[in-house]
Amino acid sequence: MCYHIKKTNIFCMSMFSIALISISACEKKHSEKINIQQKPVEVTQATQVDRISLQYIGHYTAQHMISICSLRAGKIKHIFAKEGQNVIKNDILAVLNNTDSKILLDQAQNEFETAHVNTRQLSDIVKRSAGLDEIGALSTSTIKERQTALLMARAKEKYAKNAERLAENQDQQSMIRAPENGEIIKVVAQEGTLTDINNEIVIMATGNPEIDVELYDTNTVYIGENAEIRSLINGSPFITQGEVVRISPYVDQDTKTRHVRVKLKTSLPLAFNETVVVKFLSNKVENFVRVPLVALFYKENVPYVWVITKDKKHIEEQKVTFINQSGHDAIVTGPVDGQLIVSSGPDLLQHEDVVNIVQMDDHS
Repeated sequence: MCYHIKKTNIFCMSMFSIALISISACEKKHSEKINIQQKPVEVTQATQVDRISLQYIGHYTAQHMISICSLRAGKIKHIFAKEGQNVIKNDILAVLNNTDSKILLDQAQNEFETAHVNTRQLSDIVKRSAGLDEIGALSTSTIKERQTALLMARAKEKYAKNAERLAENQDQQSMIRAPENGEIIKVVAQEGTLTDINNEIVIMATGNPEIDVELYDTNTVYIGENAEIRSLINGSPFITQGEVVRISPYVDQDTKTRHVRVKLKTSLPLAFNETVVVKFLSNKVENFVRVPLVALFYKENVPYVWVITKDKKHIEEQKVTFINQSGHDAIVTGPVDGQLIVSSGPDLLQHEDVVNIVQMDDHS
């Protein structure tokens, strides 16, 4: 009996040893599997950015840019407009060769004068003829003929007047005028050249001076927000103030930007389309942070970053809003200051990946 008990104990110990070896092997295999799944990543800390330090490039412009075009075809006789010239409404900017229109106008005026005189004469005759048929001085048919002649004369006079107005209009179309007060930006056409109807002659700026700024996210500014505009005038800094007056509802599909217009309180001694630096002076609290541009990846044209979880072994997708670019960095909202962001190869990662931080970039 002791022999059987001893044999049983030996068998149990053997099975227990085998089980321990199997468990150890499984743990080793599982550990190796975890190590294989870990992906080395470089990370950086999102660094908070003061909104007042954000600067944008803008372009000096006007409220409206107007193309002044030819109203008819012809040869350009004179161009009076000069680039940089201030003009007022109805100033003549250019004149087309109007020889033909002058001839037509003179002819139409002469025809109208002749028709008008004829109408007056026939009108007097008809008035004097009234009642003469009753006393037998004139026949009824003669009086009716005179009345018919007067009606035809009046119709001819009206036709001649319309022809005169048309000729005057054509003559006026030979003179290209400023539609409102403004500044000549560019003279497109040249004297002596032929132009067709609706061909551009000059470009002029009208309305208040403004700054045009392209922003990636216009939710960071609002109508009525103040702005500071800086420029260099003859090598010296020039600062003026402005106010956001318009935000375009349209997004450029190529640049993903939207245009914002800042109305200036004073005009700048700059040529139009010169660049300036714009700072928006908002009282709103925004959490702007700086991350490397290479940390961004896109899904359906929306930017994201990978955020390291608290255990520093897993990653989470974080949608960001692109605000501006600063060198090799992106200014975004979404992550918070100090949060760890994957800074290399974000397109190679997936949600279920376990990561191993191999390098912490100094990003400040």
